Amino acid sequence: MSSSDSPTLRKSEFVRSALFAVLAGLLLVAAPAGEASAAYYHDLEKNRQPCSDCHTLHYGEGDAQPPGVEVGGPFQQLLIRATTNKLCLFCHDGSDPKAPDVLASVIMYDGSGDEHSGAGFFDNSGGFANVKGHDLGLNAPTVPFSTRTNVTLTCASCHDPHGTPNYRNVLTAPAGGVGMTVEMARDVFRNQPPGDPPSAAASIAAYRESNEGYKANTSRWCAECHDQLKPSVNNPTNRIHHLIDVPIDGAGYPTDPAHWGGGVGNGFGDVTGDETEGVPRLRFQVSGATDYASARTVVSGNEVMCANCHLAHGGRHEKGLVWPYKDSGGPVDKDSGCNQCHNY
Repeated sequence: MSSSDSPTLRKSEFVRSALFAVLAGLLLVAAPAGEASAAYYHDLEKNRQPCSDCHTLHYGEGDAQPPGVEVGGPFQQLLIRATTNKLCLFCHDGSDPKAPDVLASVIMYDGSGDEHSGAGFFDNSGGFANVKGHDLGLNAPTVPFSTRTNVTLTCASCHDPHGTPNYRNVLTAPAGGVGMTVEMARDVFRNQPPGDPPSAAASIAAYRESNEGYKANTSRWCAECHDQLKPSVNNPTNRIHHLIDVPIDGAGYPTDPAHWGGGVGNGFGDVTGDETEGVPRLRFQVSGATDYASARTVVSGNEVMCANCHLAHGGRHEKGLVWPYKDSGGPVDKDSGCNQCHNY
């Protein structure tokens, strides 16, 4: 009998093969098809966190529950939490200072020079209506400016936890259609990458709002779900919504491009809600940008996009707006965001 035919060796090879098959199958089942092959992870270009952050191969050995795992498992796909939102918020609720905090009340960006991250935050962890942004884990019979109905959002409705080539690991086709890529270093640029390995200071620098510059496709990605924006929002003869992906100095627009370019006076300020009229400069899009610096260059032809006014997750103000336009009580900053472009 050769060494390769020994029962011990054959058993060892079988165990290794079986374990590999389990791991491969686990990853394939848990990852949306076609989205995770590039192995991007949480927008970190080099970092790879272990599978065990989210999955456990042996939920119980000798009737013992693994440490850090939610009671009641094993759960589908051997996840350590019962639901997608619980799994994501296990790290992203502020309890891990190295992970971007997406749940109110966010203190991560206090003292950073920015008021919020690029996406803002959710008002609650799910199951409750939120007038200040997207709802998590709550059925929405209708969706604003959309043909979609009865939608329940989870974190994975927009993000692939294993990764995509896109900005913030967003799905290419969140509504299941043709889809829209929003690739880092092509459609979106950043100044500081996340830490490798992660650190609290590097995460704050990487995910704050001012670390990002925009070139294209972010509004069109939003319109994947809010699909009624697609045919109507840029039709000058049917302006039922604010225009997007158009320059501020477009012919015939009721804007003040010089006021926008100057960045001082009506609408412009240092802090939102400081009882002095004016808010920090809104985000904008630069269609010809080639890097972070050019994507942040202020000119009269900067473009409007959804993220000018709204935070993807939500924030302090109604409708996920970055200033209190819809808030009650007549705040002094009520029209500040509008006035940066329009200067009424």
